[in-house]
Amino acid sequence: MDLHLLALFCVAFTSAVAVPGPNVAFAVAQAIKHGLKTAIPGAFGFGLATAIHATVVLSGVGLLIRDHQWVLVYLRWIGAIYLAYLALTTFFSRSEPRDGAAGNSSTKQMFVDSLLVSLTNPKGWLASLLTYPSFISPHFSYTTQAVSLGVAATAISLSIYGGYMFLAHNARVAFNNTAALNKITALLYALVALGLVLFPY
Repeated sequence: MDLHLLALFCVAFTSAVAVPGPNVAFAVAQAIKHGLKTAIPGAFGFGLATAIHATVVLSGVGLLIRDHQWVLVYLRWIGAIYLAYLALTTFFSRSEPRDGAAGNSSTKQMFVDSLLVSLTNPKGWLASLLTYPSFISPHFSYTTQAVSLGVAATAISLSIYGGYMFLAHNARVAFNNTAALNKITALLYALVALGLVLFPY
């Protein structure tokens, strides 16, 4: 593996993931609504989605997605509809004590929700299709490079989204109005859904 290329990839991928977008907004919303302890498995959901993106793109299946853009359209609408559903249920949910609210949503659900949102975000697929191939050298083992890039991307994704959740949780701790937190979370979900529909690429 060309360590120079790997370092450049890490810089490029970190920059791409750290820029606020649908995934970041969703991660922040989950941490605000449920707290860090319950929401943090969502970071692992984003990490797994990153690993899936890398596997699909680097295995060659990504070429099919590139040549059949309608797949991304379907994914985008599935994600937008799911996020709209989350926005509505959160907006109209009853205000509950914080400890009880955190307990109502399982860590497994946080993981699944984050995985689903990330996999239905067409920007993630397009970014992967454009990024990974650029950092593959013909002078080294393809398999070794593919695994290295995938592992690095997964670790970066986990760290970035976990960091956003941590920051959002700290803001949540300083804000005691549960009803307002639900409204803020619902607004974030709705904005992510609108973003997927209005700005798909």
